[in-house]
Order: sequence, then C-alpha cells, then structure tokens
Amino acid sequence: MPKITPYLANGRSKTCWGCGQPFVVRHGHAEAILGDEGRLYCDRTGCTEAALVPHVHALQHASMAARAA
Repeated sequence: MPKITPYLANGRSKTCWGCGQPFVVRHGHAEAILGDEGRLYCDRTGCTEAALVPHVHALQHASMAARAA
C-alpha cells in the first residue's frame, strides 16, 4: 500500500506556496508554476501574480539598462 505524504516524489510540497491549495494533477503529473526562490505556485490568479512579479521586475530592469547603454 502506497504511503500518502504531503510531498511530491522529488521532495517538493504538493500544495501552493501562496494559497495552500493542492496542485492540479493532469495526466499523472502535478502542475505548478516555479516562482521566485524556487517556490511552487498554483495557476489561480493571485498565486500566478505572486510567482511571476519578481520575474517581470527583473526583465523590466534589464530592458531599461539595455536602453541606457
């Protein structure tokens, strides 16, 4: 009998860092968005924004630096 744990096979959590809800499982795989500092987020609106905002800010700063050069 398999042991049910709150973690995926790779040791990561089965729940979203932002809202605590479990990830959607499709075709036997949990779907998550990798956010800042390696945290996993679900695809709900608020959680997606929390995951992607640091990446957007980094891209904006890189773009502004490239224009200034």
